[in-house]
Amino acid sequence: MTIAGFFALAVFNVVEINFWIFATFQRRVGVYFWSLLIASWGIVFHAVGFLLKFFRLCTNEYVNVGLIVIGWYAMVTGQSIVLYSRLHLIVRDGRKIRWILGLIVINFFLFHIPPTILLFGSNSSNPAPFLKPFAVYEKIQITAFSTQEFIISALYIWEARKMLQSLANIKREEARSVMIHLILVNVLMILMDITLLGTEYANQYSIETTYKSTLYSIKLKLEFSILNRLPILIVNNFVHFTIVGRTMRRESFSYSDFDSRSV
Repeated sequence: MTIAGFFALAVFNVVEINFWIFATFQRRVGVYFWSLLIASWGIVFHAVGFLLKFFRLCTNEYVNVGLIVIGWYAMVTGQSIVLYSRLHLIVRDGRKIRWILGLIVINFFLFHIPPTILLFGSNSSNPAPFLKPFAVYEKIQITAFSTQEFIISALYIWEARKMLQSLANIKREEARSVMIHLILVNVLMILMDITLLGTEYANQYSIETTYKSTLYSIKLKLEFSILNRLPILIVNNFVHFTIVGRTMRRESFSYSDFDSRSV
C-alpha cells in the first residue's frame, strides 16, 4: 500500500506540474521549458518501472529496469538542469554557471552510468556478482546527487540574497517575499534530500526507490513556484546603477535581456 500510495502521489503531482507548465509558458522553447517537461515525465517513468517490478505486473525485468533507468536519468539530472537553466537570472559570473554545468555533466557519467550497468546486471539471469557492488554504488550515487543539488541550492541562496538586497529599495516587500520564499524552498529541498539519504542508509530499498519519485515531484513543484518568480521580479523591478567615472548610469531590464531559457 505504501508503494502504491507513493506512486499515486507522484503521478498526481506530475499531472499538476504539466498543467502549470502549459498554462504558464507562452513560448514552449528553451532549456527551462524542456528540462521541466523531461524532469516531470522522468518521475512517471521511474515510478511506473518500480510499480511494474514490485507488483510483478511485467515479468520482463529488462523492461522494468529500462523504464526505471530512463526515468532516473530524466528525473535526477533533469531536475538539476532545471535549476541550472535559471542561474543566469541571478548569477552574473559566467564561470560559476559553467562550473555548475560541468559538475552536472561529470556527475552524470560518474554516478549514472556505472549504477545502470550494475542494475541491469543485478536483474539478469546471474545477479550474484552485481548485487553487492550495486548496493555500495547506490549509496555513493545518491549521496553524490544530493550533494550536487545542495551546491546548486546554496549558490541560489547566496547569489539571490545579494541581488535581492539591491532590489529592496525599489520594492521592499516583494523583494523580502521572494527572498523568504527562495530560502524556504531550498531549505526544504535540502531537508527532503536528507530524508531520502536516511531511507537509503537504513537499507529500506523498496521504500527509498518509490519515495524518491514522490520526493522529486514535490521538489519540482517547489522549484517551479520560486523559479518563475525570479524573472518577474527582476524584469519588472530591477534597476541597475553602474558608476562610470563620476556619472551614474541607469540600466533598465526587459524580457529581451534574457535568453531563450526564460519563460
